[in-house]
Amino acid sequence: MVQYWPVTVHISGSAPEKDLSIRMPFKDKKRLDYFFREVCFLQTWAYTLLGSKPMSTHQYRKPWAAVRSLTHHPHLKDILLGCFWPPRFQEIRYLFTPEQLKIKLGWNTLNKYIHNFPNSRFVLHTYCFEDTEVVVFALIDKIKFIKMIKHHREDFQGALQIQAIEPDALLDNENLYQFIKNLTHEGLIGTVLGFGRDNAWLFHKYHHKMDSKDNPMVSMWLDEEGVNLEQLNKKTLSFEPWGLSDLFYPRCACDPQLEETKQLKRTYQEEREKIIHYYEGKDVVEATLSLFIGS
Repeated sequence: MVQYWPVTVHISGSAPEKDLSIRMPFKDKKRLDYFFREVCFLQTWAYTLLGSKPMSTHQYRKPWAAVRSLTHHPHLKDILLGCFWPPRFQEIRYLFTPEQLKIKLGWNTLNKYIHNFPNSRFVLHTYCFEDTEVVVFALIDKIKFIKMIKHHREDFQGALQIQAIEPDALLDNENLYQFIKNLTHEGLIGTVLGFGRDNAWLFHKYHHKMDSKDNPMVSMWLDEEGVNLEQLNKKTLSFEPWGLSDLFYPRCACDPQLEETKQLKRTYQEEREKIIHYYEGKDVVEATLSLFIGS
């Protein structure tokens, strides 16, 4: 019953009087630890919490769909042999706790405690698409999101076909959720995800013809991705949790010749160092939840 033992999570505010302590079952803290390592380090949510990215998303497959997918994995036999002979209990436990289920449990657990931060600039949002096995969810920094809308107001008004837009109304969460629901234009989505306005609109232009010879878009981190992928594969095969060394840059397609792309890369490189400095030596759950206090 160790899973249900209560633990105290200490959350640091901007001043001692704003510090917060949350009591939660040990299992909730473990779920949050896995979830934050996944979304903050591997999926780069840290660039929204500590950097310039207005919004970050992630997703999970519904658990039964994930289990069905595992049973059809082409290398399932080799995976099972690697876990059971000789027996490696940590790997066996990991294998039968599907990653997609752990992400879902972590997301649900975070939503369970988010009420402790009623004045936070950060909000959580789930996209519920019908007839799909995938659930998409988002972390949004309302301040940076609204600033981005104001900066590119004409883009949003034109693509959404509305005469006027009131960005400050998006401070209300319900207005914000409705606004995001209407964002189906790739150029607008890429803009609020922090991929650069020009690159986002280029993606909108070429996404249906990515193999076109005149398409200038490539991965923003073409040289770095090979090393990053090799490192991640090694950890995946040995069932190791993600850590700060796995922190990568926000992934997107870009035109490498654009000045916007060059500036964006410099910005994310600087922010990566800031993120590593912030998390170094800290408890991942406490450090991440402390960022939600920001109003």
